[in-house]
Parts: sequence; C-alpha cells; structure tokens
Amino acid sequence: MATEQRKLRSLSWMLTAISRGLILRDRLRGITRGLRRHDARQEYFITSGTRKLSCVYVPGIEAAPAVLLCHGIGETVEHWSAVQALLRDHDIGSLIFNYSGYGKSSGRVRAEHCDEDLVTAYTELRRQVGAQTPVFVLGFSLGSGIAAHGIAALHPPPAGLFLCEAFDSFREAASAAGLPRRLARMLPDVWVTVANMEQVQIPVWVIHSDGDRLFPLEMPRKIAKACGQWGELIVLEGFTHNEPILTASETYWQPIIERIKRSTAIAESKLEGNS
Repeated sequence: MATEQRKLRSLSWMLTAISRGLILRDRLRGITRGLRRHDARQEYFITSGTRKLSCVYVPGIEAAPAVLLCHGIGETVEHWSAVQALLRDHDIGSLIFNYSGYGKSSGRVRAEHCDEDLVTAYTELRRQVGAQTPVFVLGFSLGSGIAAHGIAALHPPPAGLFLCEAFDSFREAASAAGLPRRLARMLPDVWVTVANMEQVQIPVWVIHSDGDRLFPLEMPRKIAKACGQWGELIVLEGFTHNEPILTASETYWQPIIERIKRSTAIAESKLEGNS
C-alpha cells in the first residue's frame, strides 16, 4: 500500500512537471493555440471536492447536442477556444475544464482528482444544457485516458465517447514518449484504456491520425477492438499529435461533428417512433 502511494505521488509530480514544461516550451517557441473565441464564451469556476476548477462553456443552439472536452497533458482551457468556436459554428455546445492543478484550477494534479473532476464537469454540462439534451464526452491524448477510465461513473450515461490521439495504457504512453520501459513499469497502473473499453456499452469513436508520431496506430487499433460492437476506428491522414488543437482544422473535426449529429438524429427518430 505504501509503495502504491509513493507511485501515485510520483505520478502527480511527473504530470505537473510535464504539463508545465510543455506549456512553457510552447510559450518560448512562440506557439499559440486557440486564438479564436466565440462571443458566447462563458468562463467560471465549479467545485470538485474541495477544489475549484476553471472551465469554459460555449453554448450551442437551443436543444443542440453538447460535448464535454477533456484536454491533453500540455494544455489548458485557453488552448481549446478555437475548437470550441468551431463546434459552435456547427451549432454544438461544449464545456472544457482544467483538471485540478492545471491553469487557474486549485489543488494538485492527481489521478484520483482527475476522476472526480470529470464527474463534476459532466454534471455541470448537463446542468447547463438540460436533461433532454444529448451530451457526448471527448478525450484528447491524456484526456482520452481520463475520459475512458471515468466514463462508467457518469450518470446518466453520455450519448457517446470520442477518444482522440489516444493511448492504450498510461505506462505504454510514457514508454512511447521516451521513458525507458523499465521505468515506465514502475508507474502506477492508471488509465488503462483498453481494459476500460472492454466493459463499455455506449458508442465509442476512436479518432487517430497516421501522422501522430507520439502514439502509433497500434494503440487506437487495440482500443477499438476492445470496444467490440460499440467501437469504430477512424484514421485520418497527416496530422501530427497536437495539430488538431493547434489548427482546429475542419478536416480533423468534421468526422466528429458528423457522428454527433448523426447519432443525435437517430436517437430523436427512435423517440418519435416510440411516442
């Protein structure tokens, strides 16, 4: 037990160091993300346990679906403003939140905090859009592991799950990022996406670019296979790992938008048929 606690503390320190290092690196390189903001953008705080989380909500049109966005390790809510504006161009609402210890959020970066933060943010988005509005969850990079691990705790279940530029397990992700495998095995066994998806009973779309040089295509293929009948693998061409956030490219996000609208239309037609 004491050994596991030490591993979890080490993970917290590692996530904090990597996330702040990546954000600082981008600033020093002059890399900017998410410069476009929608006029309806609302930034505020929500309470997760004893912590305050900063979040940004961009409403869609009335009764349109909405997406909870779980960002990657080197990002904060600011980096996603262009993606949120793009979703709003297609009438879709969204909420993104900083995990504990990220950006303006209080607390420390811990795996257990991320689980609690996910539930808190999901509950908040459902409060914003109303009980009858379809809500989807989208995890990008690190956020894919957090979303996949916590999906079972979300009630009522979301209408679907998108896993973008995802890894099959955090240990494998750390190894792919350059950590020697013997050291990666010493990390706590958290965010094992393949195992989490074996129990899933909602639609799961695994979105991955063949230009992602961080996480190889073998990872999303394993995830989609683990989903069984619920999973669909969508391979896009040419995008580097962070490019979908850097550019908010319509080409990358269009398949996601299409599936949100298509699955929402199917759900509405079923409801009409039962009425």
